[in-house]
Amino acid sequence: MFCTNCGQKLPDDSRFCTNCGAQLGAAPPKVEPVKSEPVYNGTFSVKQEEGSNRCCVSELGAVKVYEYKKDLSTNPLSAMFAYYASEMNIRKRQVWIELKDDSYRLQAGAMQMMVGNIAVKSDVKDVGDFLGKMVKSVVTNESAVKPLYSGSGTLILEPTYKHILLVNPSDWDGGIVMEDGMYLASSGDIKIDMQSRSNFSSALLGGEGLFNTKLAGDGVAVLESSVPYDELMEITLENSVARIDGPYAVAWSGSLEFTVEKVNDSIISSAATGEGLVNVYRGTGKILVAPIDDLGEQKAIENTSSSNANPDSQSASKAGTALKLINSFLDD
Repeated sequence: MFCTNCGQKLPDDSRFCTNCGAQLGAAPPKVEPVKSEPVYNGTFSVKQEEGSNRCCVSELGAVKVYEYKKDLSTNPLSAMFAYYASEMNIRKRQVWIELKDDSYRLQAGAMQMMVGNIAVKSDVKDVGDFLGKMVKSVVTNESAVKPLYSGSGTLILEPTYKHILLVNPSDWDGGIVMEDGMYLASSGDIKIDMQSRSNFSSALLGGEGLFNTKLAGDGVAVLESSVPYDELMEITLENSVARIDGPYAVAWSGSLEFTVEKVNDSIISSAATGEGLVNVYRGTGKILVAPIDDLGEQKAIENTSSSNANPDSQSASKAGTALKLINSFLDD
């Protein structure tokens, strides 16, 4: 038999093409009509087509998150990986912000394009302010300078494979504190600050640093997460305590006291239970936890993507091997 997509000769019992990744015998994809009405904003318009492949998946205030269900701009060598990536919810996502005589602050380098009457300025006031922001950037893993975009128009951010969380810090007691590297954007009236651990020993024992980024105020905050919202568990405390073994809390209320402690007052008891140090949150507030996140797997992906080998040749080799295994599995 031959592949109907690329013409590659294949064994008669193949389910997938080992050359292009096409599913053999599958019905052609259904083409859905798309919306082509331009979005008008004052003196310009932006035509944003929504249909079977691109759609708005979340919205809060002036912020919308668009998701591309499939990477249609792929090539034959990476088509198989793009297909299975989309099936596992590994998709490109993009943030659109509509400004109407207001402002938004972005992580440095996050802007892809801006349309309309939008002015950009640095949030650095003087040399002292810059040095202070440099210190914050070192301890929180965020950019030192977060440019402020003001006016009326449309801001489009760089696409990302990470998941986008839209939150209002005022919904969190004392603002929202997040893990390093999660900040992407926020409305201009939201205050960006640092929050330290409750005691110095927390940083030494936990190995996770002394400070975290904190957002406070009424507005929209855009966060990047390696875990989708569907896999996050929200814990609400009412003058209570939560102990979490490992760095699985991605965000928490600023009102909570955060320390690192032994799971038991007795060192011998801690050793006997197999649990050593845990992150402890006390007080009233909320915690977002990723209970099934595999941090080691994420690190492996990062290491693989930084390989010096030719990416196209790697994709071609892995594609053929993976599809042969799939065909063999389906036959069993």
